[in-house]
Amino acid sequence: MTHAQQILRSIEGRKNQGAGITRFREYLHTLQDPQLAFPTIHIAGTNGKGSTCNYLRSVFENAGYRVGIFTSPYLEAHYDRIRINDQWISEIDFVAYYERYHEEWENWGFGAFEIDTIIALLYFRDQGVDIALIEAGIGGRYDCTNVVCPLLCIITNIGKDHMDRLGDTYAQIAWQKGGIIKTGIPLICGEQRAEALAVLRRICEEQGSDFIPVSIPQEVNYDEDGLNYVAAGLTLHLACKAFYQVANSACALAALKLCQNRFHYAISDQNIQIGLAQAKWKGRFELMWDHPQIIIDGAHNEDGIRALCDSLRSMEAVRILFAALKDKQSDAMMTMLCEASDEVWVSEFDHPRCKPMRELAGDFPVQLAPDYRDVIEHTLTLADKPLIITGSLYFISVVREYLIERKQASISSME
Repeated sequence: MTHAQQILRSIEGRKNQGAGITRFREYLHTLQDPQLAFPTIHIAGTNGKGSTCNYLRSVFENAGYRVGIFTSPYLEAHYDRIRINDQWISEIDFVAYYERYHEEWENWGFGAFEIDTIIALLYFRDQGVDIALIEAGIGGRYDCTNVVCPLLCIITNIGKDHMDRLGDTYAQIAWQKGGIIKTGIPLICGEQRAEALAVLRRICEEQGSDFIPVSIPQEVNYDEDGLNYVAAGLTLHLACKAFYQVANSACALAALKLCQNRFHYAISDQNIQIGLAQAKWKGRFELMWDHPQIIIDGAHNEDGIRALCDSLRSMEAVRILFAALKDKQSDAMMTMLCEASDEVWVSEFDHPRCKPMRELAGDFPVQLAPDYRDVIEHTLTLADKPLIITGSLYFISVVREYLIERKQASISSME
């Protein structure tokens, strides 16, 4: 194991010790408040945060800006959480920050997510980004990313996830997510449920913040390369056939229009059209294999699966492979998946929180796949229908790596 790998293992093994956001802010003050050294957009929500960040990043980058982006969890490697213009922080830089500050982090009792947040803020400051897109972790109100003072906030949606920490009603979860709203800072809101909207509107009124609801376009046209819709007088193309990305890109569009008109960023409508069209977000309705189609999608909660199943309606018969974590509402997800396809496989993977496949399957009409790779090979052999692989982001990360290696081996054998 290399020194860098030892560091990552040390960080990833650190649990949140309850230092709290007040102490976190106090610590950042000892570093001259790196979170205030550059403009930010703060994004919270149950689903779609990463995709919305990526749409914003692509447009800002197309307009010539140097853009920091902090998201979680990682998909390919720990370093992909922290990027500038979609380039990961280097192992050398990451290790350098750790070596310089880790004793302080130990003394302050910071956990893994807090450490990653600190490194991201320092890196963005030191690299002189023009703007940073900061994705909240869990919730928002007490999340350590809530130390930023953003130009604007975005809440993509409110769903029932992490209910052990955030509450078990849409109103309670909305209150937690709405904690990112700050005095006088506008909120872009993609949520549509009245129960959650009432909470978010009230917080905005209390904070004197503009509440800017996002209207989700429903007239969508599909083509060979993705989908098209019209919003804000612009014809927009997304290189993805997942209908739920319309909502995420619409949130990004509303934020970009605000940046154009209120904050005077030099972003043209052409930058928006090109940036949205070029944006691709790994692990979200990502086409990994062409013939037969193999698509991976990190729909890891009830609302995510519902959005995925809505997108599958535009496809003919599909095969589905699913694996989940123990703390998820898997029965509701299984019900929707079985309604979307008459061939659903459930599997498991090497993770301490993975739900055993037999427990996941329950009494549902599904098939068991002790080794997820067997379902992939089965699909490649038959080439009879698309395979949709979904569930935990940890599962998607493992499967994605296998599919990349499998495709490379297939190409090499043909040369």
